[in-house]
Amino acid sequence: MNFKHLVLALTTAGMLTAGAARAQPAQEGWHRGGMEMLRGVDLTDAQKTQIHQIAQATWAQMKPVTQQMRTVHEQIIGDLLGSANVTQEQLAPLVQQEEQLRAQVDAARLSTALQIRGVLTPAQLAKAATVHQQLSALHEQEQSVINSGDTP
Repeated sequence: MNFKHLVLALTTAGMLTAGAARAQPAQEGWHRGGMEMLRGVDLTDAQKTQIHQIAQATWAQMKPVTQQMRTVHEQIIGDLLGSANVTQEQLAPLVQQEEQLRAQVDAARLSTALQIRGVLTPAQLAKAATVHQQLSALHEQEQSVINSGDTP
Protein backbone atom coordinates (compact mmCIF):
# COMPACT_ATOMS: atom_id res chain seq x y z
CA MET A 1 0.00 0.00 0.00
CA ASN A 2 1.46 3.35 -0.96
CA PHE A 3 1.60 6.46 1.20
CA LYS A 4 -1.32 8.14 -0.61
CA HIS A 5 -3.62 5.21 0.17
CA LEU A 6 -2.45 5.14 3.80
CA VAL A 7 -3.23 8.84 4.20
CA LEU A 8 -6.64 8.33 2.60
CA ALA A 9 -7.41 5.42 4.89
CA LEU A 10 -6.31 7.29 8.00
CA THR A 11 -8.29 10.35 6.94
CA THR A 12 -11.33 8.14 6.42
CA ALA A 13 -10.75 6.64 9.85
CA GLY A 14 -10.64 10.12 11.36
CA MET A 15 -13.90 11.07 9.68
CA LEU A 16 -15.42 7.87 11.03
CA THR A 17 -14.44 8.84 14.54
CA ALA A 18 -15.91 12.29 14.07
CA GLY A 19 -19.08 10.84 12.57
CA ALA A 20 -19.48 8.46 15.48
CA ALA A 21 -19.07 11.31 17.93
CA ARG A 22 -21.68 13.41 16.10
CA ALA A 23 -24.23 10.64 16.40
CA GLN A 24 -24.26 10.90 20.20
CA PRO A 25 -27.10 12.84 21.83
CA ALA A 26 -26.84 16.46 22.85
CA GLN A 27 -25.75 16.75 26.42
CA GLU A 28 -24.70 19.75 28.52
CA GLY A 29 -24.96 22.34 25.73
CA TRP A 30 -27.95 22.08 23.44
CA HIS A 31 -25.69 22.66 20.41
CA ARG A 32 -23.54 19.58 21.03
CA GLY A 33 -23.86 16.57 18.78
CA GLY A 34 -24.04 18.55 15.55
CA MET A 35 -26.99 20.73 16.56
CA GLU A 36 -25.27 23.97 15.61
CA MET A 37 -28.56 25.55 14.63
CA LEU A 38 -29.38 25.89 18.32
CA ARG A 39 -26.47 28.21 19.11
CA GLY A 40 -27.69 31.46 20.55
CA VAL A 41 -31.36 30.44 20.40
CA ASP A 42 -33.34 30.89 23.58
CA LEU A 43 -35.24 27.64 23.93
CA THR A 44 -38.19 27.18 26.23
CA ASP A 45 -38.07 24.35 28.72
CA ALA A 46 -40.66 22.49 26.64
CA GLN A 47 -38.51 22.87 23.51
CA LYS A 48 -35.43 21.66 25.40
CA THR A 49 -37.35 18.59 26.53
CA GLN A 50 -38.68 17.90 23.05
CA ILE A 51 -35.26 18.35 21.44
CA HIS A 52 -33.65 16.14 24.07
CA GLN A 53 -36.22 13.42 23.33
CA ILE A 54 -35.54 13.67 19.59
CA ALA A 55 -31.78 13.46 20.15
CA GLN A 56 -32.13 10.53 22.56
CA ALA A 57 -34.29 8.60 20.10
CA THR A 58 -31.78 9.13 17.31
CA TRP A 59 -28.88 8.17 19.55
CA ALA A 60 -30.62 4.96 20.63
CA GLN A 61 -31.39 4.10 17.01
CA MET A 62 -27.87 4.86 15.79
CA LYS A 63 -25.90 3.39 18.69
CA PRO A 64 -25.59 -0.09 17.10
CA VAL A 65 -24.63 1.49 13.77
CA THR A 66 -21.91 3.63 15.37
CA GLN A 67 -20.62 0.60 17.26
CA GLN A 68 -20.45 -1.30 13.98
CA MET A 69 -18.62 1.66 12.41
CA ARG A 70 -16.06 1.56 15.22
CA THR A 71 -15.57 -2.17 14.68
CA VAL A 72 -14.98 -1.68 10.95
CA HIS A 73 -12.72 1.27 11.69
CA GLU A 74 -10.61 -0.82 14.07
CA GLN A 75 -10.39 -3.59 11.49
CA ILE A 76 -9.14 -1.14 8.83
CA ILE A 77 -6.59 0.37 11.20
CA GLY A 78 -5.51 -3.08 12.34
CA ASP A 79 -4.97 -4.15 8.74
CA LEU A 80 -3.09 -0.94 7.91
CA LEU A 81 -0.81 -1.14 10.92
CA GLY A 82 -0.35 -4.90 10.87
CA SER A 83 2.78 -6.63 9.67
CA ALA A 84 1.08 -8.38 6.72
CA ASN A 85 0.92 -6.74 3.31
CA VAL A 86 -2.41 -5.14 2.55
CA THR A 87 -3.83 -3.83 -0.70
CA GLN A 88 -6.53 -1.41 -1.62
CA GLU A 89 -8.54 -4.32 -3.03
CA GLN A 90 -8.40 -6.09 0.33
CA LEU A 91 -9.61 -3.00 2.18
CA ALA A 92 -12.26 -2.02 -0.39
CA PRO A 93 -15.08 -4.12 1.16
CA LEU A 94 -14.39 -2.65 4.59
CA VAL A 95 -14.24 0.88 3.23
CA GLN A 96 -17.52 0.30 1.37
CA GLN A 97 -19.13 -1.04 4.55
CA GLU A 98 -17.86 1.98 6.45
CA GLU A 99 -19.30 4.34 3.81
CA GLN A 100 -22.68 2.62 3.99
CA LEU A 101 -22.75 2.89 7.77
CA ARG A 102 -21.69 6.54 7.63
CA ALA A 103 -24.48 7.21 5.13
CA GLN A 104 -26.98 5.76 7.62
CA VAL A 105 -25.64 7.99 10.39
CA ASP A 106 -25.64 11.05 8.12
CA ALA A 107 -29.24 10.37 7.08
CA ALA A 108 -30.25 10.04 10.74
CA ARG A 109 -28.45 13.30 11.56
CA LEU A 110 -30.30 15.10 8.78
CA SER A 111 -33.62 13.66 9.91
CA THR A 112 -32.88 14.74 13.47
CA ALA A 113 -31.92 18.24 12.38
CA LEU A 114 -35.16 18.54 10.41
CA GLN A 115 -37.19 17.34 13.39
CA ILE A 116 -35.46 19.84 15.67
CA ARG A 117 -35.94 22.60 13.12
CA GLY A 118 -39.66 21.81 13.30
CA VAL A 119 -39.60 22.56 17.04
CA LEU A 120 -38.23 26.08 16.55
CA THR A 121 -40.32 29.16 15.97
CA PRO A 122 -39.73 31.41 12.93
CA ALA A 123 -38.10 33.99 15.23
CA GLN A 124 -35.77 31.36 16.66
CA LEU A 125 -34.83 30.19 13.16
CA ALA A 126 -34.06 33.78 12.16
CA LYS A 127 -31.91 34.26 15.26
CA ALA A 128 -30.10 30.98 14.56
CA ALA A 129 -29.38 32.15 11.00
CA THR A 130 -27.99 35.46 12.26
CA VAL A 131 -25.78 33.73 14.84
CA HIS A 132 -24.54 31.31 12.18
CA GLN A 133 -23.64 34.17 9.82
CA GLN A 134 -21.80 36.00 12.61
CA LEU A 135 -19.87 32.89 13.62
CA SER A 136 -18.95 32.20 9.99
CA ALA A 137 -17.63 35.74 9.61
CA LEU A 138 -15.57 35.36 12.78
CA HIS A 139 -14.19 32.05 11.55
CA GLU A 140 -13.18 33.66 8.26
CA GLN A 141 -11.42 36.44 10.17
CA GLU A 142 -9.64 33.87 12.32
CA GLN A 143 -8.45 31.97 9.27
CA SER A 144 -7.29 35.20 7.65
CA VAL A 145 -5.21 36.07 10.72
CA ILE A 146 -3.77 32.56 10.92
CA ASN A 147 -2.96 32.45 7.21
CA SER A 148 -1.40 35.92 7.18
CA GLY A 149 1.35 34.57 9.44
CA ASP A 150 2.25 31.87 6.87
CA THR A 151 3.78 34.29 4.37
CA PRO A 152 7.51 35.03 4.83
